[in-house]
Amino acid sequence: MNTENPGCLTGVARAVALVVVLPVRLVWDAFAWCLRQLWQWILAPVCRGVAWLLHHLVVIPLGWLWERVLAPIGRALGRLLHHVLVVPLRWLWEWILVPVGKALWWVVDLLVVTPLRRLWRYVLGPVCRFVGAILARAWRIAGEVSRAVGRAIRWALWNAVGRPLAWVYRTVLTPVGHWLRTWVWEPVAAAGRAVRAAAREARTALFGGPR
Repeated sequence: MNTENPGCLTGVARAVALVVVLPVRLVWDAFAWCLRQLWQWILAPVCRGVAWLLHHLVVIPLGWLWERVLAPIGRALGRLLHHVLVVPLRWLWEWILVPVGKALWWVVDLLVVTPLRRLWRYVLGPVCRFVGAILARAWRIAGEVSRAVGRAIRWALWNAVGRPLAWVYRTVLTPVGHWLRTWVWEPVAAAGRAVRAAAREARTALFGGPR
């Protein structure tokens, strides 16, 4: 196909428009016209009728009920509750509960809080601080005594047990150990080595050396 020929392109476009696009456009226009007619002659009148019915059967009666019945009853109940509950409760709070509470607090402060505060300030606080100072001082003294007792016990144990044991080890056990090592252990060890050597020589002489 020669795409450079305008006449050829125009003919192809017209053919596609007549065969493909035109039926689709006709169907779409018909569908749109049907929808417009449906909305104009059926749906719109039905919606207006339903809106009119709702307005006259629901909105207007509810508005009349609110304006003529519910709102006056609510205002009357509000005034009734205000005069029956709010005003008496406010009067009770202002003239009875608040003064009674202030009087009770004044009595409690005078009979309980102030005596306890003064008791703590002038009696219990100084006594507690004095007892605490005494206990702290006693704890420090007990620590010093405990350390002194520990040093005394260590000194007594060293002089009663440690020093004699050290003297015995240094003057008795060490020389005895040296003597035993020189005159008993070493001769016995040498004799053992000689016996083992003689036994090996005898075994070699009798049975031959190891193969």
